[in-house]
Amino acid sequence: MEYLYGASVQRIQEFIFQTNKLKEIVGASQLVDNICTSEFQKFCKSNSIVFNDNNIIVSAAGNIKYLLNETDCKKIVRSFPMHISSYAPGITISQAVVKVNGKLTEDIINKLEDKLKAQRNKADMPVDIGFMGLGKARRTGGVAYAVDDDNKQIDRGTLKKRKLFKEQPVNLFKKFKKDIKVGNAAFEMKHITGQSDNSWLAIIHADGNALGKKIQVLSKKTNGSDKVKEAFALFSKELELATQESAQQAFEGIIGKEWQKKIKDSDSRYPIRPVILGGDDLTVIIRADLAFDFVTKYLKAFESITKNRFKFMNTKYRIDVFTKGLTACAGIAYIKESYPFHYGVHLAESLTVEAKRFSKELDPENAPSSLSFYKVQASYIDDLKSMKERTHYAKKSGVSFDYGPYLISKSLNGFAHIDELNEKLEYLKTIEKSDSKGISKLRQWLSELHNDKAKADFMMKRMKSINKELFNKLKLDLAINNNKTIIQDLIHLHTFKTLTNDNKL
Repeated sequence: MEYLYGASVQRIQEFIFQTNKLKEIVGASQLVDNICTSEFQKFCKSNSIVFNDNNIIVSAAGNIKYLLNETDCKKIVRSFPMHISSYAPGITISQAVVKVNGKLTEDIINKLEDKLKAQRNKADMPVDIGFMGLGKARRTGGVAYAVDDDNKQIDRGTLKKRKLFKEQPVNLFKKFKKDIKVGNAAFEMKHITGQSDNSWLAIIHADGNALGKKIQVLSKKTNGSDKVKEAFALFSKELELATQESAQQAFEGIIGKEWQKKIKDSDSRYPIRPVILGGDDLTVIIRADLAFDFVTKYLKAFESITKNRFKFMNTKYRIDVFTKGLTACAGIAYIKESYPFHYGVHLAESLTVEAKRFSKELDPENAPSSLSFYKVQASYIDDLKSMKERTHYAKKSGVSFDYGPYLISKSLNGFAHIDELNEKLEYLKTIEKSDSKGISKLRQWLSELHNDKAKADFMMKRMKSINKELFNKLKLDLAINNNKTIIQDLIHLHTFKTLTNDNKL
């Protein structure tokens, strides 16, 4: 008799972004990436559990689903969580098991998911519990476990992150670029920004649309057949490869080709670091001026690649919901280097949720790809809705600066799409020096919308007569459309491109 074992990694974001130190972030992300792959296999082998690739249903993105016998299942349930708490202190594992009588069916998989959800809601007991008399790691608040080279106390989790970073400094980066050299990967935030001061960078988060619904169709179509296990394993593998390939295309298209000529020695670094890349999830830290182009390229590639990779679903299993491939939504949080990273990641995820909600409203069955972004201009922390109410709405004029989310495709007319921004950005690039005053006037116009609508209207009329080309090329007669304006988003993106020392590394 077989058992379907399931495990889900919890507190991933909290674990990875507990610090603003890039080396620790990289080490933490590598620890998480290893848990469901190499570390799970290593644990099985060290505990005399026969590991078989053919029994893997899911093994990525913080999730494990594995078929095994009763004896081995008991070993994993008893010891794997403790093994992970030692391997990656701060990470906890939720586990569940369902008995498989005969064939693997939809009901069994759904039952396992329900059990895992119930386990996730249970509070976990921290492994490192400190008393008042124990030392504390000042940056993380954890129990002091060791002293680093700067004679500062650090907790056990930080020690593990730093250790793995030294052992595997570019393993996750290889999913972006297979032949990456250690000397060309960013180890400090200044390697990404290209500057030593508190510069702008971006956190990108992307996630697939309606994946749960499509998996339900996959379950029903294969339910009761011998193909359930094979279909799920293939789907999981192809999705993982599609996400990686999309990230590779975005990297090569936006960063790789441009920097390949510039990177001649070990002191030159790529201005990007992957943090999460698994399943249909992507999280990266990237220089601010490159973020919009990178995520646009990624979302387009994700649609195209999944369409090609999932052709087998129709030909092999007669499942047609994957015929058009998958779509995804993304959020970009533009933050200063000193801004707490865990808040930046939460903001990027909130922006992704906003984009997904917008896309789902347009088409509940086949939500289009879209992206949303936000530039943090205050030091205080708040939720996305509250921040937008303060910064994206001019009360005196009744104009909203919240123009997005932006669709990746032009297939739906009447909605904001990235081509609008790109066309206007390209024009601003050409007049950056010849008509810098015109760009400055746009900034002033945005400011006046907050203070005096009549004065803002007068300024727009002046631009129409004095800056005719700017007015016509940017279609400023439609600068306010349905009480919304695209100009603030346009100015933000243009500003990032002018604040990066002419794109030098």
